[in-house]
Amino acid sequence: MRLSVFYEHIFEAAQQRNISVKEVLRHAKACGISYLECDLWRLSDRAPVKELFDSCGMGVSSIYSHFDLINDSAEGCAEKYSVLLDTAEYFGAEKVLCIPGFFDPERDRKAQLDRVAQRLSEMCDAASQRGITVTLEDFDDISSPCCRMADLRYLMDRVPPLRYTFDTGNFRYCLESAQEALTLLRDRVAHVHCKDRSYDKANADPSDSNGKADLSGAVMYPAPVCGGVIGIAELVTQLIRSGYDGFFAIEHFGAADQWEYMRISAERLLGLREV
Repeated sequence: MRLSVFYEHIFEAAQQRNISVKEVLRHAKACGISYLECDLWRLSDRAPVKELFDSCGMGVSSIYSHFDLINDSAEGCAEKYSVLLDTAEYFGAEKVLCIPGFFDPERDRKAQLDRVAQRLSEMCDAASQRGITVTLEDFDDISSPCCRMADLRYLMDRVPPLRYTFDTGNFRYCLESAQEALTLLRDRVAHVHCKDRSYDKANADPSDSNGKADLSGAVMYPAPVCGGVIGIAELVTQLIRSGYDGFFAIEHFGAADQWEYMRISAERLLGLREV
């Protein structure tokens, strides 16, 4: 099982414990985590960042970046995703995650969805020439073109090279079943974000307003893997038994103790290898 963790959590843990980023990277490595999920902007100073990662035995599993595929021109999108793909090549990341932007409620929804599909198709074509896979995740915002499983399936069907990053926790936002989504989209899953959710504010960093209301109005907070309401153990076990051998990325933005959550999440995920 290949584990990764969001690079942002490394910075959060360093700040929470008043220690260096390098110390947290070494802690992650000791926990069995060997890869990082990176926001593109964090990698802009490429050489020193890569040197840091190499010194800690860490690779890059996926790089994510925000786009505005609905409003930007083909040329504008291409300029932005070229930087993403260049960076992925430099760090040896085989996957990138596109966060596509948001619907304009005043415009035709299907026409906007089709424009997203067109821009994604162009991005996938450019990525394939470099041996890189473009993915979408279920994004927890009602204005996102990939919030709901039906829209994700629509985009997957219209862009054959596109793959899916299954975020275990984000369907909870839109009150859809992660299990049903996995069944519907399993044929395109190429990456997994292991995000649990709780409704206990004690799990959140008091200095971080990272609680997020689901569409019923109930506020969700971060939790270590298998410490919330999502049922990650069943989802991960199902993926493994179905032949999935990709990354499992630990995600808990706004956690009360990123250092400890990282350890717990890695331990629990690694424990599922034998289930």
